[in-house]
Amino acid sequence: MQIALNILFLVVGFIMLIKGADYFIVSSSSIARKFRISPLIIGLTLVAFGTSLPELAVSFAASISAKSQGLTADIAMGNIIGSNMANLTLILGTSALIMPVIVKKSMRKKEFPFLIGTTILLTALAYLFQADKTIVWWEALILLLAFGYYMYLMITSDKDMTEEHIPFVDIKKAIILLFIGIAGVSIGGFLVTEGAEFIAIELLTNSFNMTVTKATTLVGLSIVALGTSLPELVTSAMAAKKGEADIALGNVIGSNIFNILLIVGLSGVIVPLGLNQDVLIDMIIVIGVTSFVVFLGMTKNKLSRLDGSIMLFIYVSYITYIILRALSIV
Repeated sequence: MQIALNILFLVVGFIMLIKGADYFIVSSSSIARKFRISPLIIGLTLVAFGTSLPELAVSFAASISAKSQGLTADIAMGNIIGSNMANLTLILGTSALIMPVIVKKSMRKKEFPFLIGTTILLTALAYLFQADKTIVWWEALILLLAFGYYMYLMITSDKDMTEEHIPFVDIKKAIILLFIGIAGVSIGGFLVTEGAEFIAIELLTNSFNMTVTKATTLVGLSIVALGTSLPELVTSAMAAKKGEADIALGNVIGSNIFNILLIVGLSGVIVPLGLNQDVLIDMIIVIGVTSFVVFLGMTKNKLSRLDGSIMLFIYVSYITYIILRALSIV
C-alpha cells in the first residue's frame, strides 16, 4: 500500500512539474517583455529561484530536522551537490540535444566566472576552514553575502529587450500563472522526491542489504537530487524547445548559483552542514564538471548537440560510479 501510494506521488508530481514549468516560461517571458527585462536576467533570477524551491525545501527541512536531533545536516549537502551535477550534465545536455544553446558574451563576462567562483568557494569552505569538514554559520553567512552581491550584479545588468519572439500574455494573467507555476514545480518536486526516496530506500535496504547510511547517501546524491532538479530539467527543456535559449542556459547557471549561495547559506545558518567522505569527493568532481562546462561556454558561441551528448554521458557515468561506490564495488 505504501509503495502504491508513493508511485502515485511520482505520477502526480511529474504532471505538476510539467505544467508548472510551462506556466513558468509563459509568465516569465511576459513579465520580461512588460518591464523590458531581458529573458536572460529572468532566467538567472526569477525562474532560477522558482525552480530551486524544491532544493530549498529539502535542504531547509533537513537542517531543521538535524537541529532538533543535535546532528549535522549531511543530506542537505548531498542534495545540493547532486542537484548541481544533474543541472550541469543531464539538464544542460538535454537542452543542447533538443536545440543547440547559444552562449552570449554577457554570460562569458559575468555568469560563467561567477559560477566557477562560487563552486570553488563552497569547496574551499568545506575543505580548508573546518577540521571536521562542516559548513558552520559564519561560513554560511559568507555565502549569503556573496548571494547578495550576485543579485546586485543581476539587477544592475543591461536590461535592454532582445528582438527574439517571446510568448506574451496579459500581465495580470502572467502574475497568476507565475504563482501557479511556483506552486506546481514546488509541490511537484516534493511529491516526486518523497515518492522516489521511499521506494529507493526500501529497495536498497531490503533487496541489497545496504546500510541506511549508505542508502541515504546514495539517494541524496541521485534520487533526491534528480527529483529536486526535475523543475530545472522540464523548464530548461521546454525553453529550448520553444527557442528561449537564454532562459534554458540562464536557468541552469542561475539555479546552481542559487543552490550554493542561497540554499546552502540559509541551511548552514540554521545548523552545521556535514560532509561525509563521499560528498567531499563529489565536490571535487563537480568542480571538474563545472570547469568543463565553463570552458565550453567561454570558447564556443553555442553548445552543440555533440556537447549535449558528452554532458549526458558524464551524468550516466557519475550515477554509475556512485551506485558502484555505495555497493562497495569501487
